[in-house]
Amino acid sequence: MDANMWHRQALGSTTTRPDPIPVAGFDQLSTEEQDTYWAELFSSLPALVVPSVLAERAKQRLSELIAGNDRRPPGAKSVVGVDAPFAVGKSTFVKAWAQQTYRDRVGAGVVDVLPTWTPKPEMTADWVPQVYITLRAASKIKDINASILAYLGYPSEGLVRVTTTRVVKVLATHGVRLLIVDDVHMLKSTHADGRDVLDYLKFLNTELGELGGTMVLVGAHLEGGPLYQDPQVAGRLDKITLAPYKIDSLEARRDWQQFLRGLEEVLLPYFDTVPAGVFSQELAGHVWRRTQGYVGDTVRLLAGALLAGFDDSQDLMTRDLLQAVALSARAAAAEADLVTAAAAPSNRRNRKQPSDAS
Repeated sequence: MDANMWHRQALGSTTTRPDPIPVAGFDQLSTEEQDTYWAELFSSLPALVVPSVLAERAKQRLSELIAGNDRRPPGAKSVVGVDAPFAVGKSTFVKAWAQQTYRDRVGAGVVDVLPTWTPKPEMTADWVPQVYITLRAASKIKDINASILAYLGYPSEGLVRVTTTRVVKVLATHGVRLLIVDDVHMLKSTHADGRDVLDYLKFLNTELGELGGTMVLVGAHLEGGPLYQDPQVAGRLDKITLAPYKIDSLEARRDWQQFLRGLEEVLLPYFDTVPAGVFSQELAGHVWRRTQGYVGDTVRLLAGALLAGFDDSQDLMTRDLLQAVALSARAAAAEADLVTAAAAPSNRRNRKQPSDAS
């Protein structure tokens, strides 16, 4: 990833879906038209990015935290930590939020050309308000510097003190106001390099804060890890935790059903024989059992089942169609555990105290 790629992703067109054609209208199309329409559905529907109740709340919170930092005077600012289990989609979430704010900040422009600005009189530079890098296993300070410099189009060779000076300078030159560091769970404080990197991230946060910018750290299972345990980081850390949908309370079930209704609004116009509420009401529990509330698996499940039913000329959604869709290894293993637990015999009889025979 570099600034040009980020710019193209943020301003470029996303995958478009065809206009819905009623099932009865599809039957009237020529074979060639049917094949074209089917190919468009097959490629676009499983790749849907759909509104998520939980994600929208987290985005609002993230925007509020950044806005709060923007109002603070120059200096070390609050660090935003985005934490989530694996496979929840934390990187997708942060990228979607950041690229939306990027579009809002730079406005419409030429997709293949970075915007420019004048950081000081008689000097023009590419304007790169956001930098996105990913930590690798056993990353060192020189690797952090290399990632930032490469993102901004600079050479990364040299001693650490030289590249560090270069990083601080180019952050200012290109107007960087948001530094996103992904996969920070790779950071290990059990060795000297890991502790050095943690200290270096604190240094970068201070330097970025002098420019009025914010650092966002993204990772899996950060709670209890070295990042959250560091007293300096913890003192400035604002946490956002992402999680899959739950169904263990009335409010959680309401959120889950609202998310499914949003999916129905997008998907069911393409399958107009399937009644509204089939997922959000009739099959909500079964869909959760198969996906455990993970957004990516849920989109894959519903789109896959609808496409399979459409291809098989079935007009209604059934549990068999849902059950036939192959999901991730994580989802399959978790579903098997849920089925096993549900089939286990009741333990109530074993808890009954024997009567006194005397």
